[in-house]
Amino acid sequence: QQWGKDMRVEHDVSIHLDVPFFRQHYDFTCGPASLMMAMKYLDPGMCLNKDLEIDLWREGNLAAVPGTGRFGLAYSAAVRGFFARVTSNTGGLDFVDTFVPQPGEPDMKMLKDLVNERRTRCRRLGVRERQETITGEILRTVLFSNHVPLVVTNSLFFCAEDLPHWIAVTGIDDRFLYFNNPSDARRRKRKIELPALPEFVGYRGVQSMVEIWNQ
Repeated sequence: QQWGKDMRVEHDVSIHLDVPFFRQHYDFTCGPASLMMAMKYLDPGMCLNKDLEIDLWREGNLAAVPGTGRFGLAYSAAVRGFFARVTSNTGGLDFVDTFVPQPGEPDMKMLKDLVNERRTRCRRLGVRERQETITGEILRTVLFSNHVPLVVTNSLFFCAEDLPHWIAVTGIDDRFLYFNNPSDARRRKRKIELPALPEFVGYRGVQSMVEIWNQ
């Protein structure tokens, strides 16, 4: 189901998706682990294991930094038969724009080339792209469409490290946003109050989201 600005869900509508949990095995595979949760929800027959986690990271990693970007995750979903859309409030290089210190010039050039290459592959596979601020209203509508949104947040919400971190959003109601955090050793559903969303969604002000769905 597709949606646009003419399709919005009332702010008090609750939606909860039964997205299974998968814990990441490596510090840099939060994106692949989050994507695996989304794919397992949409295709219960999919087998989740460490080999798939590594394969997804190989396909989507940013090379100059160990994490994965929105186009890499969307590409991995699309080549496995899922539909995907990427959203960013800046249109930039995901969270890399805010790294301190910035990668050196050779690494940044390679990073930009890699992102453009993944973006091109995504377009060929029909992955849509948009630039828009990710709000609670947007997340609610995405969830109501039975799409699983993967978003970047700051790991400071969970630990002492200041790093970008992918999570899988699983639900929303009139008070909370619910999500699976792939680094959570206790494998439990997490939640955050809706007024905190502007700070929670994004890393140092740069927002990235990948939504995954099937027919």
